Amino acid sequence: MVPLSPRRTLLSLPLVVALCATSHAQTAAPAPTGATAAWTIKPKGDIRWQQVTPAGALLISTDAELAGVDIERGQVTWEKPELGGLPPDSVRMVEGSLLMEAARPGLLIVFDPVTGAVVFDSRRLSLAQVVTRRVLPQSGTLLVHGRRAAGPPVVALYDLVTGDQRWANEALFQQTEPQKKGLGGLMQRLVTAASEATALEVLQAGSDMIVVHTLMGLRALDARSGAVRWSATLPTARAGNPARHVRLFPSLDKTDRIYVGFDDRLMAYRLADGQALWSKPPTIDGWVHGIVQHPNGIIILPESPPAKEATGNVRIVNGVVQTGLNVVRYDDGTTIADKPLRMRGTVTDALITGGSAVLAVDAESRTFVNVLDVATASVRLKKDVKIKGQLDYAELTPAGLLYISRPDASTNAEVNVIDLASGEPKFKDAIESGKPLGSGDYNAARYALHHAVEGTTLYVFASHDHRLYAVDRNAGSFRALGGEIKLQGDEDPVDMEIRPGGIVLIAPQNLVVVARDGQVKQQVYYPAPQLPGLLRALYRLNAVRAGLYGAAASAYGDAFAQASRNATDTTARRITGQLATAYSQGGAQLAGYSHQAASLASKRFKASLAVPGSVFMLTRAPEGNGNVLLQIDKDTGLPRSRVDLGKEREPVYAVDDVAGMLFLKTAAGTLVGYRL
Repeated sequence: MVPLSPRRTLLSLPLVVALCATSHAQTAAPAPTGATAAWTIKPKGDIRWQQVTPAGALLISTDAELAGVDIERGQVTWEKPELGGLPPDSVRMVEGSLLMEAARPGLLIVFDPVTGAVVFDSRRLSLAQVVTRRVLPQSGTLLVHGRRAAGPPVVALYDLVTGDQRWANEALFQQTEPQKKGLGGLMQRLVTAASEATALEVLQAGSDMIVVHTLMGLRALDARSGAVRWSATLPTARAGNPARHVRLFPSLDKTDRIYVGFDDRLMAYRLADGQALWSKPPTIDGWVHGIVQHPNGIIILPESPPAKEATGNVRIVNGVVQTGLNVVRYDDGTTIADKPLRMRGTVTDALITGGSAVLAVDAESRTFVNVLDVATASVRLKKDVKIKGQLDYAELTPAGLLYISRPDASTNAEVNVIDLASGEPKFKDAIESGKPLGSGDYNAARYALHHAVEGTTLYVFASHDHRLYAVDRNAGSFRALGGEIKLQGDEDPVDMEIRPGGIVLIAPQNLVVVARDGQVKQQVYYPAPQLPGLLRALYRLNAVRAGLYGAAASAYGDAFAQASRNATDTTARRITGQLATAYSQGGAQLAGYSHQAASLASKRFKASLAVPGSVFMLTRAPEGNGNVLLQIDKDTGLPRSRVDLGKEREPVYAVDDVAGMLFLKTAAGTLVGYRL
């Protein structure tokens, strides 16, 4: 079996540096000091690695089994001998869920890490390839689509709690139109074969309906039985040609519909019967990259398709297929502008601010910005403004468009304000990040423009000159605060936050507390161990701060909480605040999981909303005998607790600061949990 490899999304988890390393070393580590041993367990076999899952359970891998541990009680809650000896990359989170999956040749198992219950086992359906897997928490199910070595492909639905198969459908990829002969029949068969091997687009449309798209069309499935309620053929530019680029979007305010983007078109479909709600699909120039549902209309964001697959009037400038954006009325699907607004390439985002949206346009690694007036579908700047890096933060202020960009391996990031009347940047010498020249180990976090907002002030730290800046958001001016802030060990900050005592800059081995006038109040440095194995492990950071990150409830909840804190528009702040509260309480996104998993996940997410007061740093023992993990207080820079890790080059341990615990392999088959 060759399972699909899910996208590995690296989320920026705030304010924690925790290290998780693996080892086959047999040398026993000494007992920690400065921390209390809460429990000791002895799983079967030699411990190879461990990880804290988003749901809050601890997984231990030995050469004999994969086991789940209740970290509060220190008890092994389940064991799976068939998954013993798996490498760490073979056990990972199922994207957008609390579940985990384990893969080895010929086998894919999806399981609840808290209860150990198997939700899906590829052997049940004799699958040779798992093409699609999607967790649908609203209906408490997992949808799987796969191919067999012999026989038709199958789509099946499994209960998230019991793992029971609710239904299986082997007819989803059958042709619904009459069988053709000759070339037409050959094309039908080719489309069917391609559809069977292509991942499904899946959308949960309420608790009782699942909408999927195959290359053969749109299907609405009854979530209880798997029966097809209705089918719809997407009205492509050339009838009979399947759409090549399809995206399904839920409707945020109108519960009677969904939106489907296909190639250069968008259509609204009624959930009750699959009927198109608009007389014809509105079109843009380029493929539909995404939509933004603004109160004044639906902004259709275009992307540059491959030149040979572009439709309509194709314009290519410097090798980039030019696109066109438009805004659609909700009621009838008509466009506000007669012609699409010309864009230089892919519109990657539209950041809503009041009645406007800040557009970020990517054109072959060059980024342009403009401001869209949604009600009139017109841009406020006569000419797109080119910026350095990729857009990271933007807001409309009395001074103009204030933005911060992200750097990449070839371009600095910057902070600037664009005058909306002239379209010119206000800062002639903008605040810039640093970047390596000719470096092969580029680290974006190191060269980012770390920033935080407090009142009318935006604080920014620039690694270009190692200085802290204060930007007046209303006046559109900035000034440097204090002098150069040099971190030891050739480090740059990887995070920044505002605390009552000042602005805290955090690096793997440095912590600096800076007063609001730029004066350094406290600076500490704990050198990294100079052992090759530990240095490698140091950069395999396993940030477990949020616990639920990657799972739908927490990812959305935290995003809404951040948006609410940063929003300047009072309506946006109110709405996003309500959403954050709903998700932090679990809500429908956790309803389908086991009671144990949902309860633990909700508890961990609520805990994660509190900003931690410490970070973890790995360093040499002060007395020069081995290595230690220190928990450093952000306000004082002093160690709160210390755990000795011995002299092993790659000690097997994990830190979970949501639970306030460290898990350390102290002998080949012994794991100890310490409360920090």
